Amino acid sequence: MAGASSAWRRNLAGCLAVVAGVLVLSFGVPAIDDALPNNTVSSTTPLEFADNASVVPPPDASVVAGQTSPEQGVVTLDVDGVRYRLTAESFPGTLQQLADRIRAEVQNISGVQAISDDQQITSNSGLPGLRATFVAENRTGWYTVYLLDGTGVTAVVDGNDAGVTAHRDALETSVKTVDIQATA
Repeated sequence: MAGASSAWRRNLAGCLAVVAGVLVLSFGVPAIDDALPNNTVSSTTPLEFADNASVVPPPDASVVAGQTSPEQGVVTLDVDGVRYRLTAESFPGTLQQLADRIRAEVQNISGVQAISDDQQITSNSGLPGLRATFVAENRTGWYTVYLLDGTGVTAVVDGNDAGVTAHRDALETSVKTVDIQATA
């Protein structure tokens, strides 16, 4: 009889542990999630991602904190599963050389099947740029490069076909808002 009493207590302890776990998952995790700050950024105000470079993010974009470093001139945004990464860096070459370097980087990504020829683009602030689209096994995207006074900005959009298609207009509009301030 003593063994039955002991088994009953172990079962009760196990059941209480399961109930406690369910309560933590049901109430604790959402409470923690609600306490975290919203990292969605404004789609009406330029976001500075380097000392002299900014962009107006597309609607519903959120900053991917682990892949963002304004000190290094990098911001990565997520738009409904589409990755939108902007990088500003010192670049002593030409716009075509910057585009060629990014093209080589994209070609080295596993699964990339084709990249279009570079096409000219002009930002809203008049910066000349180059853009090319690429297709991979399960995703698509494009890169855009701008260059002013030795500062190169690269914008890479990458995601699944449905996500990129659904947000293409907003992402293209955002890429055209890239601005580089001339250095004195």
